[in-house]
Amino acid sequence: MKQLSLFETDNTIPQSSYLHLEGEIPIDIPQDALISLQRKQPLKIHSVGFQPAKSIPEIPHWFLSKYGTEQCKILEPFAGSGTTIIESLLQGVSIYWLDYHPLSRLICRVKTHLYDGAEILDYAEQILKNAYTVKHPLETINFANKDFWFQKPVQAGLESLRTQIFQVPEAIQPLFWLVFASTVRKTSDMNDGMILAAKRANVKEIPQRSRENVYRYFKDYLDKALEAIGEWQFVLNHSLQNAIELNSKTAINLTGDWHCDAVITSPPYINAIDYVWASKFELHWLGLVSNDRERLDLYTQEIGTERISRNEYCQLGKTGNSYLDDLIADIYHGTQYQASKGQNQLRARVVYKYFMDMKEHFLSCFNHLNSGGYYCFAIGDISKICGVEIPVAKLLTEIAEKIGFVKIFQFHLLLKNRRLNLPRNVNWAGTIKNDTVVVLQKTRR
Repeated sequence: MKQLSLFETDNTIPQSSYLHLEGEIPIDIPQDALISLQRKQPLKIHSVGFQPAKSIPEIPHWFLSKYGTEQCKILEPFAGSGTTIIESLLQGVSIYWLDYHPLSRLICRVKTHLYDGAEILDYAEQILKNAYTVKHPLETINFANKDFWFQKPVQAGLESLRTQIFQVPEAIQPLFWLVFASTVRKTSDMNDGMILAAKRANVKEIPQRSRENVYRYFKDYLDKALEAIGEWQFVLNHSLQNAIELNSKTAINLTGDWHCDAVITSPPYINAIDYVWASKFELHWLGLVSNDRERLDLYTQEIGTERISRNEYCQLGKTGNSYLDDLIADIYHGTQYQASKGQNQLRARVVYKYFMDMKEHFLSCFNHLNSGGYYCFAIGDISKICGVEIPVAKLLTEIAEKIGFVKIFQFHLLLKNRRLNLPRNVNWAGTIKNDTVVVLQKTRR
């Protein structure tokens, strides 16, 4: 299967049609503008923690510059690697955040905590010194195909590091666990740049690794993390206490007695990245899940989950939007592309569930927004599923408008330099060319 980028330049749109900008997105861009952005070097803190297809800080920066106030409270319901959290804190506004994914929550907790670099280095020295002395570490982590993906010396090195991380003060453990997560990914037998752990016909030869390799990578990733955190804490002029993690386990139904003035987020794409699969190794090695079953249960908290029983996906779902329902039916019946047995029906149900989940999510956000509040989202404009093109941004906007939102602005951003090493069939899924940024407003009462 050919390796494709999920995000490719749209050659059907002339480059002259785009506004070519450098640095930040200006607040006075015209309605429906097509933008090609030459980005400035972001803060290193954005690169801390594994998260494929990260959102870019220029979008929340643009929104806050155009619509935000110093007193406003923001919600980020799909926190990911914390892009919106970081930009909100830089601009001095308060932000509520959540994410169903345990690794994302860990990343965001690290980025919203103050650390003493000297203290971290002292404990890191203890961790590595003690890890070297453990000759036969206990085997505490088990999951499917562990021996296929991790060489025995690597397993021993990771186990010894785990044991020592548990010995440091609990308040600073998250940083060490995040560094450990990067070490896990790097020392696995996946090729560099591979997103999903899958056996493939064509892979680069995997080098033999030792326990010393594990410890060296751990130290290297710690140094990089401390450099990024040091830069972050130096430029931060506002309290990290302005970032508040919510107790909600999923963005579909938000719980709690709180309200916000704006939502700034990038919802998941349909049928694009399996975040649970992509972080399988980290979830297990960090003890974020206890077993394979618990990892698979995370899918139930996803928007538009693909973990659907055959009895359910054999049913043709109806959303009430006639245009969307026709598209779902085209996928279901394979009018554009006949996939392997059952896959057309499964993909049709995934699309149905995605939009129904997003409808519940919009309603939940609407109820937590103050009157006149905003919902700003960035999403791939078109997703191609079983040969059927789904205008995601347009359909999400229509669903939100049915709830009571009013669209007040949108523009389109050319996706560049966001390549994913994923096996993809172009007839099956296609590529996403642009992000559409939409600003909705809750009508005042």
